[in-house]
Amino acid sequence: MSKFKIKVARIETGIGSRADPHVCVTFQIKRAEVSFQVPIRLSVSDYDDTEMVQAARSALHRTFAELAAQSRDWSLSATDLRKLSRMSLRPKTQTTRARHRKQ
Repeated sequence: MSKFKIKVARIETGIGSRADPHVCVTFQIKRAEVSFQVPIRLSVSDYDDTEMVQAARSALHRTFAELAAQSRDWSLSATDLRKLSRMSLRPKTQTTRARHRKQ
């Protein structure tokens, strides 16, 4: 499986109230047909300008680590996926039938 390509898509300043201004670092994440953006908001007072992207990368990692932990129970084994595929009520196409015969 290929790696995700992650890049900073944009950095927006001046977001939020005057009392608590924020910077929004938006990451573009791509792999094959999958493409999405993730905005990370950081308080301007928490980090120096030169540290903002590093802090946003850390926050992005933490976000996906929490998401992975939260969805861990959703993971299916290869055997479970095959069982689900065989239970499908959709009509089988020629290529699907051939694939099931090989297994």
